[in-house]
Amino acid sequence: MGTLKFALQLYTVRDHLEKDVSGTLAKVKKMGYDWVEGAGTYGLTHDAFRKCLNAAGLKACSVHVGYEDVTQHASNVVEWARVYDVKYVVISSIDSRLTPNREGWTACGKALDVAGAALRKSGVQLCYHNHAHEFQRFGDEYAYDLLFGAAKRENLTAQIDTFWVRYAGLDPVTLIKQYSGRCPLLHVKDMADADSRAFAEAGSGILPWPDIFAAAAKAGTEWYIVEQDVCARDSLESAETSAKFMARQ
Repeated sequence: MGTLKFALQLYTVRDHLEKDVSGTLAKVKKMGYDWVEGAGTYGLTHDAFRKCLNAAGLKACSVHVGYEDVTQHASNVVEWARVYDVKYVVISSIDSRLTPNREGWTACGKALDVAGAALRKSGVQLCYHNHAHEFQRFGDEYAYDLLFGAAKRENLTAQIDTFWVRYAGLDPVTLIKQYSGRCPLLHVKDMADADSRAFAEAGSGILPWPDIFAAAAKAGTEWYIVEQDVCARDSLESAETSAKFMARQ
């Protein structure tokens, strides 16, 4: 039995949730997850979706929200966090129209600093989830570092997505160490091979999980969240394979 606190990002099984929320959540629980990360409510209100989680015996560790939600409607985000009883809310992306250059990334970082400070007053911690485009260079700096450099570490923390860091050609271990003390959430996402760069079930690809988990532990990571954007097999089967891997860690 492993010791890592792990969860499933529900985006992984979105195709099933779109058809049957309650039934899918029950299957997620049965395959070994006690915790999930939310991303949408599939036509339900937040209250109704929380009731479905409760009925399945699941709890949320964090939820994904929009950049505009955080920067323009922070009170709504606080309310959603209270509905799910979570400490962490995560921005899943920023519209590329806001980040055409280094000034755009810096401006977004400053906006998130303000929003993060406001959320913290209500006991909510703001995080940012990366893809690959945050690792484009502007001079000698990555967009990712411009974003985080414009915000205080207590106002904006990282949800490092291991797959997308590797996809961008960087080493997840190095990035985790760089943001030590500032990455409470980690997306556990594997890559099948370097040629295809296809998504894979956790533990079945090329990412160096012992090194990643060791670095994350030293960096203070609290939650290890499985996500698989695209599954070659049934998404529930993929999620179960990843659950078994995480249970051994």
